[in-house]
Amino acid sequence: MRRFGLVTSILMLAACAGQPDGPTAAPAGGHDDAAVSAAPEPVEAAILEQPFTAEQIRDEWVTGFSLVMRRSTPGEVRLERWTVLQADAEGCQIEFAALADDGAVSGEPVVQRSTWLELRDHASFPSPGASRERTTRETALGALEGWLYRVPEEGSEAVSEFFFVPGLPGAPVQMRTIEGGQTVFELEQIERSRPTEP
Repeated sequence: MRRFGLVTSILMLAACAGQPDGPTAAPAGGHDDAAVSAAPEPVEAAILEQPFTAEQIRDEWVTGFSLVMRRSTPGEVRLERWTVLQADAEGCQIEFAALADDGAVSGEPVVQRSTWLELRDHASFPSPGASRERTTRETALGALEGWLYRVPEEGSEAVSEFFFVPGLPGAPVQMRTIEGGQTVFELEQIERSRPTEP
């Protein structure tokens, strides 16, 4: 399977939800860490260091956590909202909803449950050919310092970039695919909200 498709399966699910027709992690708060970390490590032995642990994602992606993402391809830009509907020690239910220009939900949202380990492992990048570097990037959330992963696509000249920010666990703040010197796909966080602790 091409690496891009494997790594970004949750992002691609969000693409289905997007079709109109058809900062620092909080304390664990009593979660059972064994439920998150007891599962085996990713099958691939030679992967770059992952940006987050399953526990860091779990502690950030609480019930009510939400992202608004801007998805851009040549000739089309659309918005979608990802919302954690329910979270527990093992994983969470995420709703992916396309947004109209006025911010209203367009079409039928898609809901998927993922474990924290699955969400962590979306950032499993093979060390041969891929790279990881510390850098600062301008994003819709401001100028941020983080880890930039560059991952070449098997069987093509395309390279996918994933920019993760240490204080913002979970999905990349920016993700883009570059082919022939042109950006052919981009997904970027433009809003991020997390319920405050009671």
